[in-house]
Amino acid sequence: MTTTASPPTDTVVLIHGLGRTRRSMWMVGMWLKFCGYRVTSIGYPSHRVSIADAVEKHIGPKLAQLELDAGSRVHFVTHSLGGIVFRAWAAQRDAAFPLGRAVLLAPPNRGSEIIDELSQWRWVRWLLGPVSAELGTNADSTPNSLGPLPPETGIIMGSKDTLPVFRRLLGDESDGVVTISGAHAEGEADFTLLPANHATIILQPTVFRAVHRFLKTGSFAEK
Repeated sequence: MTTTASPPTDTVVLIHGLGRTRRSMWMVGMWLKFCGYRVTSIGYPSHRVSIADAVEKHIGPKLAQLELDAGSRVHFVTHSLGGIVFRAWAAQRDAAFPLGRAVLLAPPNRGSEIIDELSQWRWVRWLLGPVSAELGTNADSTPNSLGPLPPETGIIMGSKDTLPVFRRLLGDESDGVVTISGAHAEGEADFTLLPANHATIILQPTVFRAVHRFLKTGSFAEK
């Protein structure tokens, strides 16, 4: 009797945002485990390192330690600053790395207007750390210097602005921290808006389902 080998199990790597820890991604991680993926969440001290150091000292070494099934791929799901860290890693990744699809949740892909406004204050620079000098909207900021997104990268943005304190800076179309237009980036495979704000986008079942659809099909559209 001929037996059919099971397909290799893909891995999903989770990368959290500024001021968070890897535990902040546990709900989406549990959902993806339920969907059959191997899941690992990588932490980095977002208040204490630059984006380059986050890649070199935290993301890169952890990825190098992954135990992967032959023929499997590694997907990524990120939140906020984690999307920029992922892009920085992807821009200099080894071509042999089995990169799959990526979903960036609420990424400041064109920089942050909030950083533009507040980084003039010393206490803000102290609070946010080295990334406060990298995340502006100027042309030479880190997000604006990374080039196109890796292939098969989708973006999910929240459409609820529940932080009116920043509305003067961001206008009417934002998730309270990142503008909807500022989340777009060259090379995006798909983009969708869902009813969440910047903080709660990592807690919403509708977001989890959209993440799974994209990882499975390369599209957020419901079939």
